[in-house]
Amino acid sequence: MDTADRKAVVYRGAPPDICCVDQMLRILPGGEWIVMFMTGGAGEPEQANHIVLSRSTDEGKTWSASDVVLQYDDRACLPSELIVDGDRLLAFVHTHDGSFGDWRCWTIESGDGGQTWTDPRTLEPYPRNTFVRNLCRTSWGEWVLPVQTYRPPEDIDLRSGVLEHGYNGVIISGNAGQTWTRSEVIGPTRGWVENNIVELSDEKLIMLIRADGTGHLLRSKSADRGRTWSAPEPTDIPNPGAKFRLHRLSDGRICLVHNPNSTRTRNPLALWISDDEMRTWGYRRTLTDFPGALAYPDGVVDEDERYVHFVFDYNRHDVIYWGAALPTGQAR
Repeated sequence: MDTADRKAVVYRGAPPDICCVDQMLRILPGGEWIVMFMTGGAGEPEQANHIVLSRSTDEGKTWSASDVVLQYDDRACLPSELIVDGDRLLAFVHTHDGSFGDWRCWTIESGDGGQTWTDPRTLEPYPRNTFVRNLCRTSWGEWVLPVQTYRPPEDIDLRSGVLEHGYNGVIISGNAGQTWTRSEVIGPTRGWVENNIVELSDEKLIMLIRADGTGHLLRSKSADRGRTWSAPEPTDIPNPGAKFRLHRLSDGRICLVHNPNSTRTRNPLALWISDDEMRTWGYRRTLTDFPGALAYPDGVVDEDERYVHFVFDYNRHDVIYWGAALPTGQAR
């Protein structure tokens, strides 16, 4: 039986820091919860965009005022992934000139729960024009992170509002992110091409990919632990052109938090669960259809696998925490 969902406001945008997006919830080893996100300015992209972090010591009921993680006077910055590795935090961050010109990719680390951070270090092998997405810790011990990359650099002008050359792949590490290798890439796919990956029971990896203007997600598969990927094919999963989040539970079920809408509307926000490795989605629950854009959910499954805890942005000006209760059940 489902238990009640949990909800709270993490952040309300107010001048001069109205905009918020790219939020991520993580749980630290000591039990503190943190949310890293981008704010600053009235919209995105803007040069005022910067990275902040809020905290909760009561499992998401209340949240602290945000502290600055990374901010510059002459360029924008935003986060794309945050990894908790014991007492170490590893964040993937990005800087640009305010319109995604001179887009550069970095990592920063913290050993004290995000109180202090190292200086940015260039991300190899993708130093430019790339977003790193959510970590998949594989059963064979490697870290595999999906990437969305845009090339060639000189062709990128996001002020036009049109992207025609998004590519997808992964970066792979066998030493907890100290060094990385890159896979072959697939594409191009039009628009922003956020992706997520999940491991299946046969050690194959599945990648789902945002495909703007199509009304659905794309799917690619790797049979060689992420080194190569099949050509993307359409799925029957509706998507309005928005980021989504996959999780695999210990019993083999796969959770998808997303906007199941084939129009350009990022509403409703829903939890789907598959017990047959994403061939079908037998559990589908609308979490909220409150009017407005409910975008970019990202978070974690708790240790007891009772909830998916995540944050999303409401109309790009509020960050909302949601604890979605998971149904009990076993995978077939």
